[in-house]
Amino acid sequence: MMNKSLLKQALKFQDEKTTYSKVEKLVKDIKKYQKDNDVVFIYAMYRQKVKLLDRELFFEFVSDEIVHSSNSIKSFQDIENLLNAKTRKENIELSGDSKNSIVKVFDNVVVFQDKNNHPILYKNILDIKADSKIVAVENGETFLNIYEIMSNFGYTQFIYLGGFSNTLTRDFLKDKDVLFFLDYDIEAIRIYDSFKCKKKSFFKHPKIESYFDNKSFLNVELYKKQREKLPDFHSELQWLIKLIKDKSGVIEQEIII
Repeated sequence: MMNKSLLKQALKFQDEKTTYSKVEKLVKDIKKYQKDNDVVFIYAMYRQKVKLLDRELFFEFVSDEIVHSSNSIKSFQDIENLLNAKTRKENIELSGDSKNSIVKVFDNVVVFQDKNNHPILYKNILDIKADSKIVAVENGETFLNIYEIMSNFGYTQFIYLGGFSNTLTRDFLKDKDVLFFLDYDIEAIRIYDSFKCKKKSFFKHPKIESYFDNKSFLNVELYKKQREKLPDFHSELQWLIKLIKDKSGVIEQEIII
C-alpha cells in the first residue's frame, strides 16, 4: 500500500525552495535507498534547500518504495493524481486502469494456483512448488478462470499480478520463464516492461486481430486516457502497438475469457 505521507513529501520536491526540515523523513529513506542501490539523485543537507539532481531516478524511487508499483510514477502530476484520488474508483479512472480486482494482493503475499486447484496465498516464495514455466495474470476476474483458458495452451501454473504487482511476486518471477496474460492496452506494455524474468513473453491470443476488428469489443475511452503513453516502437510488442494505433482502441482481457 502506498504511503500517502511520504507521497506528499515527494510532491514538495517540485518546489526548488523546499528545505530539509519539510521532507526530513523522506530524505532519510532516500539516503538509504541511494546507498543500497549505489545511486545519487538528491542533494540534502541539514538546514539547507533540497535539490533534485535526477528526476528519472527520483520517480523510480517513488514508484518502487512508496507506491510499490514499478514505473507507475513518471511525473509530479502522477503524484498529484494519486493523492487526489480518494476512492478505489477514482484511482482506477485516473490511472486508466479499468480492472476491478477480485483478489487483493498485499505487499508480502504471492497468489499462486497449480492446475485447477484453488489459489493459495504464500508469504514465503520458497514454499511454492512451481515449475520454471508460469503464466502471470493481470486481472482478478480472469485469474479465477485462468485454468480453463490456458490449459488449452499447455499451461498449468499461474500467478496473480494485480497490475504492476508487489515486490514478493516480482522476486518470485525473476528466475522463471513467464508468459504474461495482460490486457491488450498501453498500460500492459508498461507492466510487461517493468518485470525482470529469466525469460518472458506476452500472450497473443490466436484470434486477437478479430477482436480488434469488432468495434463492440474496443474500449475507446480507455484508449483516449492512455494514448499519450503509447510508444512508437517496441522490439517485442510492435504487433500490439500497431493494432492499438490502427483501431484507436484497446481490448481488456475479460473480453476473451
